[in-house]
Amino acid sequence: MSICAKAQLINTKPKEVALGPISFNSFAIKQNKIKSILVVLVDKPDGEGIVDKGNTQGYEFDTLGNVTRYYYTIFNLAHKEETETPAIYRRGKMIRPAGTRTITKYVNDTIFVNTFYDAQQRIICKRVQSGDYYDAYYYEYNTEGQIKKEMHCKETNVSENKKEFKLGVQSILSSETFEYTVLSATQIKKACLNDEGREYKKAIINYDAKGNKLSENYEFIVSWMRAETNYKYDATNKLIEKTFTSNENGDVKTESYYEYNGNGALLGEKKLKNDVLTDEINYLYDEAFNLPKSEVNRDHINSSIGIVKFGYTFFP
Repeated sequence: MSICAKAQLINTKPKEVALGPISFNSFAIKQNKIKSILVVLVDKPDGEGIVDKGNTQGYEFDTLGNVTRYYYTIFNLAHKEETETPAIYRRGKMIRPAGTRTITKYVNDTIFVNTFYDAQQRIICKRVQSGDYYDAYYYEYNTEGQIKKEMHCKETNVSENKKEFKLGVQSILSSETFEYTVLSATQIKKACLNDEGREYKKAIINYDAKGNKLSENYEFIVSWMRAETNYKYDATNKLIEKTFTSNENGDVKTESYYEYNGNGALLGEKKLKNDVLTDEINYLYDEAFNLPKSEVNRDHINSSIGIVKFGYTFFP
């Protein structure tokens, strides 16, 4: 059990391919024999009751700890409805007459994603379903395990069983290739080429001696746009600080700071945007500090508290 406790379930380190709103540590998933995770989210605005907008996330895993399928809801619209309320009586006396009240109903869209892996447990396809169409992302790797090609396609499903996928029409929307040049033992240059084979973006990526990514500095070739991400780690290789700056849509700076307990479990996170504190997140665990039970997020911008509940199923 101590091995499981040291493996942080929620992954804070950078990943090449994002798999869902929450990133999980595949080692911890495997060690804890987790089959699926259900995430339920509600809000509590200051001075009001809890608001359930029907926001959920779900993750399914294989026995190796890899995410094989996940889904999440995104807000679509809200509409108000009038509903009748009955009169309330106590001891034969009416204390509140019958009437009507307005309730808000929320309508969400659900995004479903299936993921596929090669023999080295590297993701080779991520297929996103939204409505009748699918956005599929295909990945190829070089001998060093780096992504050398990413292709984005629009696809249709011609299977009569919509729970299964059978490729119909496939249209390539974009294709990128990546070339890497080793500048030193801890520094790599990455060239991003478009579908015509022309370099449109380049990056310098730095690592520490342990292989942790320290920084990524991206620059577009023919424009003034730049983006840089910096990472800091503690003595046990856990990420404790992440800073992102970009001038793509005006000057933006975001910061995240992470706190862990002695067993390596993530206790909290603070988020800032342009030096303004936006979120303070705290995690609550089971008795062994092994699996998070809930997350409480103080949203300073919207003056509310987000409450997240985690539910688990396990392999035998």
